Amino acid sequence: MKRFFFIPTTVSWTLFAILIYAWLNWSFGYSLLWSVLCFIFALITRRTSVPYRDTLKNDGEIYLSPVFGEVKSIRRNVQLPHIPGEGQEIRIAISGWSDKGLYLPTAGEVTYLRATRGLKISRDAESVAFYRPMDDVAHTDFVLTSKNKTQTLMRFVESKYGSRPTIWLKSGDRGRGAACFGYYPFGGTLLVYLPNNSDILVFENEFVVPGQTVIAALKDSK
Repeated sequence: MKRFFFIPTTVSWTLFAILIYAWLNWSFGYSLLWSVLCFIFALITRRTSVPYRDTLKNDGEIYLSPVFGEVKSIRRNVQLPHIPGEGQEIRIAISGWSDKGLYLPTAGEVTYLRATRGLKISRDAESVAFYRPMDDVAHTDFVLTSKNKTQTLMRFVESKYGSRPTIWLKSGDRGRGAACFGYYPFGGTLLVYLPNNSDILVFENEFVVPGQTVIAALKDSK
């Protein structure tokens, strides 16, 4: 069951057993209601297999999309949180219907991970809602240092009526590109911060897929 859902295998089989029991012993109405609830729960926790794509050399490395979603905006020359200097920002909206898996965009090491409580911002909010300090906004910051020592930041902004992402890695852990490192129940907004010398390879309103869509080429930090 771990191949299909982000919940423990025992929970998956328990829900399936109750579903079978419901259709054998409950009334049609209750059985149908339980089936609908199980279907919605399965949509929220479903897991998609993402093919591994090795990091390619391109005067540096490629940066794959870490989520399923839609590119809402691209900004340049913005201040990078937790990273010295300025860089570029890509805002990706993660729909409540898309797969919620989180996948490493490139091979590297987690060098910063912190969750902050606060207000929640809808994924469909105006762009200006994200163009401000996030000290009072519920978000999780995840800094990844790639093999060529380039630091990038993924900021998961919690959506209204949503929850914070579940991340299995911690500071100091390493992983390969496209490796699943958590999931984002109900979806939300992802802000990706990249160095200024990165080549952005996506455009606004484009749908991105982890492990397949290359959103940027990271130049050698030297």
